[in-house]
Amino acid sequence: MRDDPRNPDPGFADLYASLPDAEDLWPWLDWCKAAEPPVLYLGIGAGRLAVPLHRAGIELVGVDAHPAMLARMRERIPGIEVHQALIEELRLKRGFDLVIGPSSILARDANLAAAARHVRAGGRLGMELMNPHWIAHGDHAGLRVAGGVMEVDYTLPDGSVVTQIVDQLEGAVTAPEQTEERLDRHRLKLEWMGGRPDDELTESPTYFVLARALHTS
Repeated sequence: MRDDPRNPDPGFADLYASLPDAEDLWPWLDWCKAAEPPVLYLGIGAGRLAVPLHRAGIELVGVDAHPAMLARMRERIPGIEVHQALIEELRLKRGFDLVIGPSSILARDANLAAAARHVRAGGRLGMELMNPHWIAHGDHAGLRVAGGVMEVDYTLPDGSVVTQIVDQLEGAVTAPEQTEERLDRHRLKLEWMGGRPDDELTESPTYFVLARALHTS
């Protein structure tokens, strides 16, 4: 299946709802606890990460382009504030002390620009991005890249496998060495960047970025 935010596939909600909730909340929980609530979560999906954060006491405002994803979220966290929108078009007319974008949702510059305009002055933005150095370094089970297209396999609890196809890989994956220049363009200052615990930056499947906003919302 293909994840096209402008033409959402209902199957994605079923896929993500069938995956177990995240158990490792690093670094999101630490970042959220340090922020004034609520936290704006871009690409909140069906709640795999959001629900455990909510259980840990984090107040979230969610954004996603997939109506079926948001329907799942409302079922799992009754009363949560959610907005159906393309991230690049999002304009909530208020700023947040922390905006988060897991799962490479902020790899594209248009999405990063939208995230930045929702961080209030002095607030922070946290994101997770797929690491192209890790992709290029050998073969990886469940992941294939060829001709600018990436295929990612998800193994479901019943043992079946669903494959997500990511078209137009160029622009959807950014290298760590591009980070400071990308942040500068949106008046964000890098505070910290690193891979997963115990992984060198170049060896980590994804890497994390925490930046502070210098602009006035």
